[in-house]
Amino acid sequence: MASDRKTTVVFDTYGGTGGPGEIVRAAARLSRQGVAQVVLVGEVVYLQDQLGLLPYDPMTLRLVPAPVAYPRRPGDTLAQAEAAELALPIAMEMLAEGEADALVTASPPELVRDLADRHLGRLPGCAAVAAAAVVPTMPRQGKDEPLGLLLDVSGRRTTDAESLVQFAVLGATYARVVTKTPQPSVALLSTGQGAHDGPPEVVAAHERLTSLASVRFVGNLRATDLSRGFADVVVTDGLVGHNVLGLLEGLTEMTVEAARYAWKTKVTWRLGLRLLAQGVGMLRKVSEFTTYGGAPLLGLDRLVLVANPDSKEAAFANAIKLAARCRAADLHGQLTTAMAPFATGGQP
Repeated sequence: MASDRKTTVVFDTYGGTGGPGEIVRAAARLSRQGVAQVVLVGEVVYLQDQLGLLPYDPMTLRLVPAPVAYPRRPGDTLAQAEAAELALPIAMEMLAEGEADALVTASPPELVRDLADRHLGRLPGCAAVAAAAVVPTMPRQGKDEPLGLLLDVSGRRTTDAESLVQFAVLGATYARVVTKTPQPSVALLSTGQGAHDGPPEVVAAHERLTSLASVRFVGNLRATDLSRGFADVVVTDGLVGHNVLGLLEGLTEMTVEAARYAWKTKVTWRLGLRLLAQGVGMLRKVSEFTTYGGAPLLGLDRLVLVANPDSKEAAFANAIKLAARCRAADLHGQLTTAMAPFATGGQP
């Protein structure tokens, strides 16, 4: 179990399209709430100037220097990536050495995964690491929020059934610990609902999961069923998951913008939207699914949360809270226990 000390969260402040400002504001606000100890890795003089404009608690927020300046041109993604490549290893080493309990970054996911492979270890028995993302779903009975978990969304091609089975175990454990769902339902994303639908690795994973006592497997889901909330956790190939997540983000943004346009343009449309106020309110809430603290890289022996590059203060603040919740619930211990049978060659 986790000790009574506060969770320490280290931030790579070089990621994100908005520069370090959003991270600094989130860290300053959370430092006053006493949620966690926050460490910002970055250009110290610049960070000090930013903090000088904000109320914060210096007892719970400290700065660690990185040997690179922030890009001076907003939106210079190449310069940001180059800076992150020098600064992110500092944060990774702090995490690896136990100086921090979690790392939050909005740097390019490919860079984060590559550096994690170099600086961090994996849970015993873990064949691959999965990025898990919160996705919007239709409201479900017994669920406080219309959200589900999708993994892998890393963009990496997953071609073996063993990895998909492990992703199911990791995702179910994460959902149980973080969302406090006693027995999360797990499904495979496939081309059809039948046991033999989909590519060979999905068919083989389906057979394995059907007999897996530790996972409440509910079968296959088609892409059209993903947002209907038929499962708490949906497992898929990393490339497919990455594209699905991008499509959801784009469609959600388009729908919200269409509602805004309707509100501003036509009086009759505005009246219609008022009649649909509850639904529009739910849409607005669902449209913020990218602010739910970032995508954890499940399978590592340390907690890494990859935030959306467009994250604002609220998202980074939620990442700090999520890290604290994960540690308080002993997520690492729960994941280690869940993966132990794979390390010994047994059946989980």
